[in-house]
Amino acid sequence: MRYLAAALLLLISAEASANGLDSLLQPFEIFGAPMAAVQRAVQGPARADLSKKELASLLKQAKALGAPIAAVQRAIQISREPVFSKKDVLAVFDISQPSAKKRFYVLDFKSGRVSAHYAAHGRDNGPSAKAVKFKGFQTDLDMTPLGPLKTAHSEVLDPYRTIVDRYNGTVYPDLIVLALEGVTSYNSYINHNPPYKWFIHPNWYTTAGFRAKNGGVLGRSNGCVVVDPAENNQLVTLLQDGALVYVTVGDAPVEQYL
Repeated sequence: MRYLAAALLLLISAEASANGLDSLLQPFEIFGAPMAAVQRAVQGPARADLSKKELASLLKQAKALGAPIAAVQRAIQISREPVFSKKDVLAVFDISQPSAKKRFYVLDFKSGRVSAHYAAHGRDNGPSAKAVKFKGFQTDLDMTPLGPLKTAHSEVLDPYRTIVDRYNGTVYPDLIVLALEGVTSYNSYINHNPPYKWFIHPNWYTTAGFRAKNGGVLGRSNGCVVVDPAENNQLVTLLQDGALVYVTVGDAPVEQYL
């Protein structure tokens, strides 16, 4: 039976995109097959391994956008660890760069593209214009946690469901957020500090109107990664469900700030 199932999977995987995955999986569910394994077989492996050409292209794009390349390379390696179930995308947030710069870098392995986005740092990391304090984040909850963080599934939080640009009046409705989980001994404190949780979320102090009135500079968060409401849902949807978000201080190893 195992060989018959394997043969069937080979047949249906070629037709999955044309006939619709749900209808193709239905017979396997009826016969009690392990559906998670069947889905993985049909959909194909995650893009954990890149060819040299693909990697070179991603690094070239990241460098052109101003990303810290050693940190990006480190993040790619970390993203292959089993704890990260989503391996076709990751983000690198360089909080040492000025907040007026797009410093939240997203590497999308499926499309082969790298993009850069605005993101605010924690208020105790230093002035709004540029973070200058990085040590002590483990005990100061208003600092952005460093190192590898794992994304959860998207959710709705009332304070961030609708954001209004206080300068130009633009309304951003139906927004979602993304909880973050620390996966190392030095940043797992964010998992055990109720009622506080750390999110990727939007807010009014990262909007285009705010930036225009403040020389491009963003406001500061309470330790979360706060992005532009105009890009929020796109970023959250792309990164949700087990992707790596690597928070770094330039190319320096995080251990330097413990």
